[in-house]
Amino acid sequence: MRIVVCDDHLLLLEALGLALGARGHEVVALAGTPEEAVSAVAMHRPDVCLLDVNFPGGTSVSAIHEIREISPQTKVVMLSAEADHGIVGRAIAEGASGYVGKEKPIVEIVEMLDRAVRGQLAVEPSLLQRALRPQKSTDDPLWALQFLTDREWQVMRCIMDGQTTEEMASSLGVQRSTARTHVQNLLTKLGVHSRLQAAALMSAHGSHESWPVHLR
Repeated sequence: MRIVVCDDHLLLLEALGLALGARGHEVVALAGTPEEAVSAVAMHRPDVCLLDVNFPGGTSVSAIHEIREISPQTKVVMLSAEADHGIVGRAIAEGASGYVGKEKPIVEIVEMLDRAVRGQLAVEPSLLQRALRPQKSTDDPLWALQFLTDREWQVMRCIMDGQTTEEMASSLGVQRSTARTHVQNLLTKLGVHSRLQAAALMSAHGSHESWPVHLR
């Protein structure tokens, strides 16, 4: 796994680089600012960018979109000393693939990076659900739909059509394992445990207008 690591604390930055390198990963660049991270990603096209959330000038959330535009194959995993639900939600909406705490041991950080590179959402389920939960008195059961990618909407269509994993893989033009990953990411975002529950949620609360205009 090729990695760009970005943090404004030099000692932590170097320690992370050494720890990841010691586990057989190639740390292609160490960056001290989000701007340096964007430049490093543009130069090296890594598998993943481990990006600190907080910097003296604000958060690095705005850099996520830049990184994904410059290098679409690069996954972005946010690194933070605190689990700010608002930041987690914004980061996922901007295209981040994961969010991990700085207090986690290096083995758990590496596991999150591996999950992100495999196409999975590398966020603790409880943290993700708190981040995606609407902050209002009456919860909207379809609140999390705004965080779905186009591919996850396509997966939702397959689920609503009652397709099996094999049929879904054929419809999407992907491997069965990839189809399963997309399904799991969709279920995680919706906070449900099965395809049946996802379909029931959409049937009970969704409508034609719930779908993105270009996918209706």
